[in-house]
Amino acid sequence: MRTIRNIQIILFWTVFLALTSCKFGNKKSEPVWSDLPKVTNLDNLKQTDFVITLENPISENKNIIYAPAFLYAWDKIKEQLKFPILVDSTNSTDFNLLNKSTSHQSSLTDKEYSVTAEIVGGTIIAKAFFNKTLPFETKLQVFDEPINFDTTKVSAFGMYYYNEDAIKFTQILYYKDDNNFILKLAPKDNQHEIILVKGLDKYQTLRDAIKLTNDLLAQGKKEQTNSKLLWKYQIVHEDIFAIPAIKFNIKTNYKNIEGQGFSTGDNKKHSVEVAYQRTGFILNENGAVVESEAVAIADSASAEPIITHPKKMIFDRPFLIIIKQADKTNPYFVMKVANAELLTRK
Repeated sequence: MRTIRNIQIILFWTVFLALTSCKFGNKKSEPVWSDLPKVTNLDNLKQTDFVITLENPISENKNIIYAPAFLYAWDKIKEQLKFPILVDSTNSTDFNLLNKSTSHQSSLTDKEYSVTAEIVGGTIIAKAFFNKTLPFETKLQVFDEPINFDTTKVSAFGMYYYNEDAIKFTQILYYKDDNNFILKLAPKDNQHEIILVKGLDKYQTLRDAIKLTNDLLAQGKKEQTNSKLLWKYQIVHEDIFAIPAIKFNIKTNYKNIEGQGFSTGDNKKHSVEVAYQRTGFILNENGAVVESEAVAIADSASAEPIITHPKKMIFDRPFLIIIKQADKTNPYFVMKVANAELLTRK
């Protein structure tokens, strides 16, 4: 009779943003802009969800957060199992997508993340980690007065009055009107970019949202060759932009992954015991920081008249945040901001 190994897989996913500055001595270190708040359990938030892949179906009215460290760790588990994972109709949609997704590949270079695996007493321990600190060349302006995100007053930053230093790293990539536009913020590390998209609708996954964004980027690039439309892509004295400040640190367990049983190509049985994630994110006048850590443990087993006007680019309705390498297709952080739950209240 064939011996069946039970593989218990503990998926520990941590995605959090922050690089703390440590000072040694008798004095306590001063808080820095990239310090994360205390961890909050996702169960305590009613309007926010995590997704493991860009292909996961998403809720229309919830904030959605994605980063790929879990996928890197899971790839390492699959490598250590040595045989393909066989997914069947008994598995959850999330587990199916986890094993099919390739949208994380090449989102970071090999030098920008680390992934390791070791076997201890028959247990496979895989770890993945990356950290990106993306400060701006200079601080953007902090608004004295809050902006309304829908009906909630929230803190904001951006450019309320014309600032040459700010526009050096700010670019309009697409502009239809004040409710439909794409703004890019370039950090000091110009190999990366922060893209903010307002006005997207009718998408079922973050992958769909990125496809819609890319279509608009192509349209914007084409429009910039038309001298009559160049005004849309130039930031002038009357223009402003305002972005809600975001700061959070959240943990959760993936209930649709935990408990999933599956086989591998060598006819051995396995099961997922724990799938845990912690995610943090900060975006403010200083810049952004992204840090992601994951641990997986497997125990054997038409034309219109052109009229120019000042552009008021206020992110006061649902918008998308995409952080990626400038020369890569796949992002390493995506967030759909659908409501004010994770915004900084004023």
